[in-house]
Amino acid sequence: MRILPLVLLGLLVATPAAAQNPDLILSQAERDSILRNYRQVFPIWGKKAIAAGFDVPYSTGVNVIGMYLNQGLEFGQLGLSTGDNPIQGVDFIAFGENTSEAITANGRLDLWVLPFLNVYGLFGTASSTTTVNVTAPVEFQTVVENVGAYRGVGFTAAMGVKRNFLAFDMNWVWTDVDRLDQPVRGRSMGIRYGRTLRMGRSNRMSVWLGTMNQRLVAETKGSIAVSEALPPAVRDSLVDYQTEQWYIDLGPAGQQAADSLMDEIINRYDSGKINYSMNKSLTTPWNMLIGGNYEIGKRWAFRAEAGLIGRWSLMTNVVYRLPL
Repeated sequence: MRILPLVLLGLLVATPAAAQNPDLILSQAERDSILRNYRQVFPIWGKKAIAAGFDVPYSTGVNVIGMYLNQGLEFGQLGLSTGDNPIQGVDFIAFGENTSEAITANGRLDLWVLPFLNVYGLFGTASSTTTVNVTAPVEFQTVVENVGAYRGVGFTAAMGVKRNFLAFDMNWVWTDVDRLDQPVRGRSMGIRYGRTLRMGRSNRMSVWLGTMNQRLVAETKGSIAVSEALPPAVRDSLVDYQTEQWYIDLGPAGQQAADSLMDEIINRYDSGKINYSMNKSLTTPWNMLIGGNYEIGKRWAFRAEAGLIGRWSLMTNVVYRLPL
């Protein structure tokens, strides 16, 4: 059975916070120079932060983000039906190791509402390939490719810790996939701890370590063509399914559900459809992050971040900032 790809998700790097790092405190002359021509509405309390010696960034950011990720998936509580029949739970289908690989690009607009609080909205597209291994009643592997569009909202809270910074990021994403009845909902949460250094007079570099947690909506419902879900060889191997031990062990109710499904697969392979529902989750909801950021003045920043241990990813981000 071919399972829909998982398109998501945790795409964003938190903006590093330099506040409270003594190495980055503005001199009195720098404070007076900035405040003399300061016209920004955001961040709120920006003038007070500058007067205290903190170098406030331009409030509004335009981001272009690209990301590659590879992660494991688990499926449970599978339900199937054909035609207009209601979906019923089945327990004679078992899954092995499943993976989702995706390439995604998105745009993000962000705003520093307060010197320590950034809010943002995002939109983008993702191309995903999901590899599913079915281990029972027959063993086979199926691969499905899909393209989805998503949108989301989030926030970043940041603070200084002696000479370092601590940033907490959370976002919610909704992904539209053609074969699904409802958008795929996901939530990601990241914590990053790092250090920002001056690089010359106006440039800065930040490095950090962190961790990310992702969660998916529990249930997915949709329909898929039989010919897309199963290779022809699998259909052929099921012709004599009623003689197999797994079928004999089902009992009357289970055999009736299996008969309906097998009739669609064997006799209407080219035109039939299978309705399904399932719960899905990530095999590794937590993973490690390592990243860096380079700021060229107040306008431009370039970021990169890698995800390690269980959920493997690589993200790049170009940011242009302007005052508001």
